[in-house]
Amino acid sequence: METLRNKIENIMKKGSEARFSSVPEFVCYLFSVVYGIVVRIRACLYENGIARSKRLPCKVVSIGNVTLGGTGKTPLTLYVAELLKRSGYKVVVISRGYGGRAEKSGGVLSDGNAIFMDAEQGGDEPCLMATRLRGIPVIVGANRHLAGEKAMRSFDPDVLLLDDAFQHIQLQRDLDICLCDARKPFGNRHLVPRGRLREPVSHLRRAHAIVLTRYSTSEKMPATDRVTIEKYAPGRPVFRCSHMPAGLKNPATGKTHGAGAVTGRKVVAFSGIAENDDFAAMLCGIGADIAGFMSFADHHPYSETDVKEILQTAKDLNVDYIVTTEKDYVRIGKRMATSFPTLVFLISISFGEDADAFESFIKNRLSNS
Repeated sequence: METLRNKIENIMKKGSEARFSSVPEFVCYLFSVVYGIVVRIRACLYENGIARSKRLPCKVVSIGNVTLGGTGKTPLTLYVAELLKRSGYKVVVISRGYGGRAEKSGGVLSDGNAIFMDAEQGGDEPCLMATRLRGIPVIVGANRHLAGEKAMRSFDPDVLLLDDAFQHIQLQRDLDICLCDARKPFGNRHLVPRGRLREPVSHLRRAHAIVLTRYSTSEKMPATDRVTIEKYAPGRPVFRCSHMPAGLKNPATGKTHGAGAVTGRKVVAFSGIAENDDFAAMLCGIGADIAGFMSFADHHPYSETDVKEILQTAKDLNVDYIVTTEKDYVRIGKRMATSFPTLVFLISISFGEDADAFESFIKNRLSNS
């Protein structure tokens, strides 16, 4: 199964101009065509009022993307949640709870103080958000409308913040923010499973704003992608942000250290996120000496065998620390921290010179909707 996953991921990464060089590639292309037809029909039904979206009695903000994972939705959701809280709004975050046992049934993961589910129940990303967001409840559930109704009954929020909900058009929203990785906004421009698009790029028209994540002045976005955004989201504001190291947390002590804590130190790192290479690059960027790096699939459920392998690798290489991401740590838990010096790499979002404009846009949009 892992081999099949790897084959499909490799096909997704191939350029849009690549010929069908293998049977699996051709099969993926056929599936992407069928998937595209279904997605377009579904969107058409909602846009023409044949299928009706539902409304909740509060402001609704959605954060999502048009590609499979890795654009930085979770860090931006954290950023926007804190921004809204500082602005005086009573906020509840709603997440699908992907991979958790409560994904279908739904439930309150956190009331803003106590956390009632672990990653196996509520999913890794919602658990991460619940850990970081003090005073902001987190609810999980694949049906965002039902989750929203539960939020209204339990917490009476001013704003519901939907994580990864650009495709969840069954629920009306007052603000739809679409994220694009500035380095590769639309992948190879094919729909899954031939490419990484979850829906056609033309559906950017639903977005009220575009946020380019992992933006770097040294790496210019391809001109064709800029034209695509201008074509399908004309007049929409485009904001730029980047992912920044926010420190390293020692889960054994609860203390957070500066990024310099691993500068020149020998480490073994591991991650199971959409962009493992980005994590490795950020570690290198703060001067860590990576003696070994172990990559796993996104949302990987760590087994005892995995834990033993990571620990043994760290011991064999005689490193100072094991370093992983927040998302991975909520899945692997204390099994690692109590066995070997472990640090959790913290990431934050920085809008730089776009910060004031982004905040003003959100406030104005909510006050005028």
